[in-house]
Amino acid sequence: MVDLHISTVFQALHCEENYLRIQDDTLTGTLSSVDVATKENLENLVKVGENLLKKPVSRVDLGTGVFTPVDKMTNEEALIKMAKLLSREKHLRESRSPVGKVATSK
Repeated sequence: MVDLHISTVFQALHCEENYLRIQDDTLTGTLSSVDVATKENLENLVKVGENLLKKPVSRVDLGTGVFTPVDKMTNEEALIKMAKLLSREKHLRESRSPVGKVATSK
C-alpha cells in the first residue's frame, strides 16, 4: 500500500525517475521468511537479489496496479545512477553549508 501511495505522489509530481523500489513479491516458503537464517537460505536470498538487479526497472501502472517495465535500464544500473545523484547532492549541500565548509577546510 505504501509503495502504491508513494509511487502515485512521485508520478503526480512528474518526478517518478527519483523513486526506485526493487522488490520480489513471488518469494515463497523459507525464502519469504525473515526467521530462516540457514546458510542455504541466505545463499538463495543472495541469488534472488542478484537476479533482481538484472531485471528492468519497473513502476506501478496507476491504472492497473501492475508493475510494468519503464525502460531498458536494469535495477543495478538505476541503483548506480541513484547513488551518483545522491552523492552529488550531498557534496553540493556540503559546499553550500557553513558547517560543511568548516569541516572540509580543516
